Amino acid sequence: MSLPPSPVVFCFAGQGSQYFRMGMELMESEPLFRQWMETGDDLVRQSMGFSLLERLYGPQALPGQPFDQLEASHPAIFLVQYAMAKVMIGHGIRPDLLLGVSLGEFTAQAVAGMMPFATALGAVCQQPALFFRTCPAGGMIAVLASPDLWTASPTLSAKSELAGINSDSHFVLAALHADLGEIEDELRRLAVPFQRLPVPFAFHSRFVAPAEQAWRESFGGMARDTPFWPVWSACDIGPIGPADADQGWRIVRQGMKVQETIAKLEAKGGAVYVDLSPSGTLAALLRQGLPPGSTSRLLSVLSPFGGDRERLNKTLTTLRSPS
Repeated sequence: MSLPPSPVVFCFAGQGSQYFRMGMELMESEPLFRQWMETGDDLVRQSMGFSLLERLYGPQALPGQPFDQLEASHPAIFLVQYAMAKVMIGHGIRPDLLLGVSLGEFTAQAVAGMMPFATALGAVCQQPALFFRTCPAGGMIAVLASPDLWTASPTLSAKSELAGINSDSHFVLAALHADLGEIEDELRRLAVPFQRLPVPFAFHSRFVAPAEQAWRESFGGMARDTPFWPVWSACDIGPIGPADADQGWRIVRQGMKVQETIAKLEAKGGAVYVDLSPSGTLAALLRQGLPPGSTSRLLSVLSPFGGDRERLNKTLTTLRSPS
């Protein structure tokens, strides 16, 4: 007796996954990807007064340079992942579930039809100005160590917040900009690998709380519909619905609970996780977090090191094959 096929989970990431020229190979080879990127670019031009495609792929967009312009990186991350989902669906791959992390939660909701594409992208475009207007400068640091380190270090626990726990050996800190240097010095003293993320605010922490009132005034009344497919939130550790008007702010303010969310999905029997993030970030994190003996599979397409077309073809072949 054969086992039933594992559910297909489309995964979407947030800030920190971006880089210049992300998706460039698919712009050249996948008409549907290019169509959605150009459609989004038109909307960004109308809303923001600049070309997102020029920011992503223009001559000044040099590989290896930090893509840290929030007004461009925010809609770019949303748009690249939305276009990737449309490519997968266009090739006949339908998700059984959508999983969003941080900004990726807004992409997941849009792909699932909880809000129109133009409405979601417009809101994502407006968010950076709101943060710049209301929040102090900050930053985020990814750390390759046990989250227990945060509690054990007086410097880390005093100067930062745990913005996310991704696995037993990977977590994210959020802190004010003035404290980032001291935090990095402490991490060096502790001899643990870390990387500062290209973001100008301490998302998922108390340091963005000053934006709450403006956020609720701008986005709290956005209507959402019942999703085509279940949408899971790494903020809420489970499925979300259209009636929860407060969920959008929780995505910004609360910590990312990737490890707990994956554990809950794995308890249901696992899945085929298709990472549609720009850099395959979630696949790498999931690999660390899967329990021993898990039958789940991890697939990704985009990478800052190229080879996107080949990985897309391999991913499609794998998903079309019997489990």
